[in-house]
Amino acid sequence: MTVQCKARATTSARITLSKSNMLLAGMIISALAMPSAVLATDGTSPAGRPDPAPAAQAGDAATQGGEQPRTKASAHNAKELQAVTVTARKRVEREVDIPIGMSVISGEELEAAGITNVGDALLTSPGVASFDAGGGFTYVQVRGASARQGSNETGYYLDDVPFDGVTVPWYPDTRSFDIDTVQVLKGPQGTLFGEGSVGGTVVVTTRKPDATGFHATVDTNVSSTQGGTNGWGGKAMVNIPLVADKLALRLVGTDEKTSGWLYNRDTAEDNINWQRIKTGRAKLRYTPTDRLTVDLAYWKYKNHSPGGFDYAYRDMTVDTYYDVYSDWDSGSLRAQYDLDGSQLLYVYSDGGLGRTLNGVNLGLAYASTIDIGVRTNELRWTSTGENVLDWTVGFYQRRADRADTYHTEGYDPSRSSHLNKSFSLYGEVMWNFAPRWSTSLGARYFKDKVDAYDSTTTQINRLDHTFTHASPKLTLTYHPTHDSSVYASVANGYRSGQLQLINSIILAEQMGISVPASTRPDEIWSYELGYKTVMDGGRLRLNSAIFHTNWKDVPIYFPLQGGALYALLNSGGTSTDGAELGLTWIPNASWTLQFNGSYIDAVYTRTEPGTNFHKGTPVFNVPKLQLTGSAAYNWPIGNSLYGIARTDVSHFSRRVTSSTAEGEPGDAITRVSARLGVESVQGWSAYLFGENLTNEKGAVDPPYLGQATRLRPRTVGLEVSYTY
Repeated sequence: MTVQCKARATTSARITLSKSNMLLAGMIISALAMPSAVLATDGTSPAGRPDPAPAAQAGDAATQGGEQPRTKASAHNAKELQAVTVTARKRVEREVDIPIGMSVISGEELEAAGITNVGDALLTSPGVASFDAGGGFTYVQVRGASARQGSNETGYYLDDVPFDGVTVPWYPDTRSFDIDTVQVLKGPQGTLFGEGSVGGTVVVTTRKPDATGFHATVDTNVSSTQGGTNGWGGKAMVNIPLVADKLALRLVGTDEKTSGWLYNRDTAEDNINWQRIKTGRAKLRYTPTDRLTVDLAYWKYKNHSPGGFDYAYRDMTVDTYYDVYSDWDSGSLRAQYDLDGSQLLYVYSDGGLGRTLNGVNLGLAYASTIDIGVRTNELRWTSTGENVLDWTVGFYQRRADRADTYHTEGYDPSRSSHLNKSFSLYGEVMWNFAPRWSTSLGARYFKDKVDAYDSTTTQINRLDHTFTHASPKLTLTYHPTHDSSVYASVANGYRSGQLQLINSIILAEQMGISVPASTRPDEIWSYELGYKTVMDGGRLRLNSAIFHTNWKDVPIYFPLQGGALYALLNSGGTSTDGAELGLTWIPNASWTLQFNGSYIDAVYTRTEPGTNFHKGTPVFNVPKLQLTGSAAYNWPIGNSLYGIARTDVSHFSRRVTSSTAEGEPGDAITRVSARLGVESVQGWSAYLFGENLTNEKGAVDPPYLGQATRLRPRTVGLEVSYTY
């Protein structure tokens, strides 16, 4: 039997701003453009000190002053770790001063390591377990917060634009070209980032248009995978100043074909899991005055994976496979005005995801479509400068809708619709009450109206409910020196409940099992103690933290009829204890050394009758131990060249528990990569690279009926780039 679903209309039409949003944006921009004399304060802080100049653009902390030097070797020479600034609390601050466990990965570091997508970049952050599962799907888990369904466990932002899968976590496959920074904020971030940030939040910022000059980059690569096909890729960026110092346009495009290496047992096709990935990005920045900045942006992503995911038996063969088409897009408007002593920001975003799957699952023909649309408005007012009291207040509104169709051979076709209308009010106050001491208190009020149904041709299940919650956060920070801090924090996160699939209810009834029509909300509390310092004149950075979390009512999967379908149940929850350590050392102009490690003991707290989840069972897909390290060396060759040599190693202990707590555990995974190249101060560079050099073939996640996610086998290649 063949089951097919045709793709729904793609989401590109959503980018058109509605008349009401255009009117709102126009009113806000007009208000922000008012003469500064009308809006300005007296220019002094509460302590009576003259306030410094307005803060840098939120999200532009690493790009002030125009385009940065592109030679990675020379960039390493000039690096000062104490100067790293971030926007973790929606204001520009030094990373070492922020009472949050976090990692900051610069665009230069991504390029130096040859990292092609943000999912792989997250692997370098202690406490984060992520992997590219193929088919345009990235899995992200922070500090043991792992559930696989419901809204995102980890918040995900691209340039102030949030992404959310509504009923299943969605972390877009973000290609790491022309990226400014990747910031990983750990622990619940519900106060400032809202629902879904129970484990943490990933904030990806891209390089902004530069009105001071013309810039362009072209990057190409070819590769060959052992036992598989060849791959290739092309990437380009052009930055065009349209009006000197006022208006600039930045265009970015990528086109890649990744290698395939899996063999289909059913169809006798080889190398079926290749992917064709195309992306495009356009950004327009307008700065009519020193105080006002307006950004318009548009993203587009397309992926075709004819073999589906990188999911296979140990011999690299498959009998569960899909033909997958996925695309997402996002448009946004960002308007920022710098007042004397504060900053106003408005962000509007409109984006969506479309995906179709047609294939075979457990010997049964399967087809599905997913169509997601998310529209948001956010208005934020933040203090700037150095004050006794610093503050942030804001309003956030979101409309998220998701429509699914799915058909498994032998079961009635079904369709579902989920509409979430939510708004939030949030605020945080930071009190610098003594020369070395500060504290902060924040809270977010969240209201989410859910209107959802799931139906077959004869039956329907509905959820019509309004969820409300308040998420508080409290921190206390002590600064032993200017470049070190000790902090303690208590934070809360939350996710709304969700609808049960109607076919799950029908099948459970046939099996004599009672399952709920919907799940309850889940809530997390986190307690953290951390220490950060920058030493040796800015060449050594240390970040460390210990933490404990209690996550109540975490949903789990209950398999039905051998796993052909599943039901959702609220568990008693999970308990997690963990420790993290991150070290970066730049001993001299030639060497950069990094080490990151974490230990996370995450377990379920209650035995769930009729399931394989018992008290003490490790949490789904969470490795207990993570170790990553890198060593990079550069040396001058004559007057205009630098030699580059780098190696990266990552190790994750086995992930023990599958989504249904059945079957065998995954394997411990060790991945080794290396790069050797030459860079010119004139802008060109060339590298030889190798990935998975030890040819690791283990199961990245726990196998289900023998199949698991597998790493791409040993791959070698050549990359050449030029920057003007």
